[in-house]
Amino acid sequence: MENILIVGAHPDDIELGCIGSLMKLKKEGKKIVYLVMTNGGNWEKKTYKDRVDEIKKALIHIDVDEVIVGAIQDGYLKHDPDTIDFLSNIIKKYSIDTVLCQYYKDTHQDHVNLGLNTLSIATSCKNLIFYESLTSTEFVPNYYIDISKYEIDKKNVLKEYVSQIEKYKNRNQDLLSYIDAKDKINGIKSHVDYAEGFIINKMVQ
Repeated sequence: MENILIVGAHPDDIELGCIGSLMKLKKEGKKIVYLVMTNGGNWEKKTYKDRVDEIKKALIHIDVDEVIVGAIQDGYLKHDPDTIDFLSNIIKKYSIDTVLCQYYKDTHQDHVNLGLNTLSIATSCKNLIFYESLTSTEFVPNYYIDISKYEIDKKNVLKEYVSQIEKYKNRNQDLLSYIDAKDKINGIKSHVDYAEGFIINKMVQ
């Protein structure tokens, strides 16, 4: 696990699901390619600029080797040959050995299709690992990464996604508290303070 592609369907998906692990892996010297497939421009009249600006602000806190943001509208990500080829070409270009992606069992069609696309390119990489989205279903982790030293940094990154915080606030929900609780539960399961949970599809040690 040296050259890692971490991919999310939308701006903030990576941050919500596994940004603590990303920061830890980068600290360990891994090469990180950060890929967001959609620009988020279809969400409640938010524009491409609004969502990409949030990514740029979040990335101030994050050290990655390459940032790629796709031009697909939120809600229109497909499981098709073009998307599979796009991901395959990134894997070849950056000599990716490990892909971290959202789980394909989910209530959001973009998350489902992104996960299916990565299953379709699984033979192109040694390791395929799924992280949890807020809308994941049937997600039972079989692998944990201790992010106790990165939980505060994770929250600082998430604070840059003002549109998401406001969206949940309008539902009388606290996004940051939810993520804190989820990471604490994963920490309890893995005997640390905070952890992010994953499902290993395949891994070569």
